[in-house]
Amino acid sequence: MDLYYFVPTMEAKAAIWIDLVPTIDAELASMELFELGALGLEELDEPPGTLRAWLPEDWDQSQVPNGWKVVGQGAVESRDWDLSWRLQQEPIHVTERLVVCPPWVEAPVDAKTCLRMEAKQAFGTGGHESTRLAAKVLERIPMDGQRVFDIGAGTGILGFYAGRLGAGHLELCDIDPDAIPCLVENAELNAIADWNGWAGSVGDLPPGSKFELVIANMLRTEFFPMREETLALMPKGSRLVLSGYLAKERPLVLEWFAQAGLELEVEETEGDWWAGCGRRISE
Repeated sequence: MDLYYFVPTMEAKAAIWIDLVPTIDAELASMELFELGALGLEELDEPPGTLRAWLPEDWDQSQVPNGWKVVGQGAVESRDWDLSWRLQQEPIHVTERLVVCPPWVEAPVDAKTCLRMEAKQAFGTGGHESTRLAAKVLERIPMDGQRVFDIGAGTGILGFYAGRLGAGHLELCDIDPDAIPCLVENAELNAIADWNGWAGSVGDLPPGSKFELVIANMLRTEFFPMREETLALMPKGSRLVLSGYLAKERPLVLEWFAQAGLELEVEETEGDWWAGCGRRISE
């Protein structure tokens, strides 16, 4: 089975689950379900094409798109998800250079860069396409001493990897307060010194904040409402790494890049997913 997101984390926060057979491609269906409020998704083997969506307790089932078949549903059972995660995890080869390992697992001998990560209540252990693509983009852009802002950092995998690639100060935020203790632990596991992490988003930064690199691995529907606020953080010559987009959304991103004075510098694709880096050439 293919996991779209770190399912134990999502199920731990959800109250109900629904199994659906969509009438469209699974990748497109996953995007639609997240826009409708899904907290996590999993592709099931049976029946073929089924997606399990974890949802908040007050989710309105009338939102199920026309033609989609509901083949199962129920309440989320209480489980020790931290133990479950520990029993399931193995090293994850995020890119050819980056391997993510739980603290108790030995790193592969051929790993060029290894990040030790705990997931617990935060998203991002490197198993999703969007994380892999963002990491590949980071490997292709200059990092030397740059001041970095990672929006929606989750476990901190991308911000901390930027640090390993040579970035300077790292500023990481997440709207989920549960992610912050995880960030602290992962910073300690990887000896990250010059960093700051807090609960909140772009609008919570001090006035006048500026960064040479901004990372936003999130859905377009999450990032676009804050894109102008984000642009205000970026002086000429700075870069914005976007991931979490379907390839079909690339034209929408490039249209905004042109309006915002951003030039596409690097891009990566995997399956139906796309990530890119825009460099600000005008203000």
